[in-house]
Amino acid sequence: MSRKDTLKAMLTRRSEELPGGNSSPEPVSAPTTQVISHVRSGAVGAMGRSLGQIANAAERAKALVASGAAVVEIPADKLAGSFAQDRLDDEGVEFTTLYQAIKESGQKSPILVRPHPDRQDHYQIAYGHRRAKILAKLGRPVRAVVQNLTDEELVVIQGQENSARKDLTYIERGLFAMTLEEQGFDRSIIMSALSMEKTQLSRLLSLTKSIPKNVILAIGPAPKAGRPRWTALAERLATLKNASQLDEALADAKFLEADTDQRFVRLFNAIAPRKPTAKITKSIVKALAGQKIATLERTSTTLALVVDAEGSLEFGEFVAARLPELYREFEDRKEQPN
Repeated sequence: MSRKDTLKAMLTRRSEELPGGNSSPEPVSAPTTQVISHVRSGAVGAMGRSLGQIANAAERAKALVASGAAVVEIPADKLAGSFAQDRLDDEGVEFTTLYQAIKESGQKSPILVRPHPDRQDHYQIAYGHRRAKILAKLGRPVRAVVQNLTDEELVVIQGQENSARKDLTYIERGLFAMTLEEQGFDRSIIMSALSMEKTQLSRLLSLTKSIPKNVILAIGPAPKAGRPRWTALAERLATLKNASQLDEALADAKFLEADTDQRFVRLFNAIAPRKPTAKITKSIVKALAGQKIATLERTSTTLALVVDAEGSLEFGEFVAARLPELYREFEDRKEQPN
């Protein structure tokens, strides 16, 4: 059987599962759909559903979206985001580019949603959050495919879609993984959602947890900062002795006005270890008559002679002019035998 026939047979089988109003190949008004029985995290194992089944259901849903079948139009105010946040708010260059494209050419590909588990006649987004946000700003309905998805199926397809498009930054993937873990999802589900191995996931979670969430949210997605730079930031935060140094950096006006990548750099530099202030010892140099003529300032590595401008400036110029001669005399003395 060809791939085309396989997809056709798969879509035919799944069409019987679609909510009412989700069978027309052309966009129609939002369907009236009864709230589905919502399978919470943990219940899947008890019902005998395997990770493979969950991933396959997610793949079938993605195939339906890709095929363009069963697209409906839903008012933007009927849509809610996923219960697992995977994107930090940041309307940067990519968002602006997508906004202009949709504004000028319309929505090219539908998003994927499921009937909202808690709100009648509302829908929860599996993926397509930015498109939905932009269409809401434009006051336009959102073209979507509606699928009955469990929590597990939703987060797997949500994560895999973003991973396939390399759409999430490193720290956004970390927050997504941490959110799923906090909500009780099994590690196998999180690994499938993010398409990563156990060791990679453990490293991602460990790093994300080592950085205060308010710091991550303040910086934003920072697409140019990968794992090494976030690791370096975490190390600086761990050794930071003065908490006010971090607070001042986060409240700085230039930090707040910068874009997300610049915010990362500014914060990273602001919390760099500060060199300890050198201890300065001062002593007064007086003439034989008792008047002050200069101050000697000593540190562990420097010696400075400071001549007061008032009363001793001419003396200072005299000493400065004789410094080469004085240095030669010093060198001659070093060469003489003891």
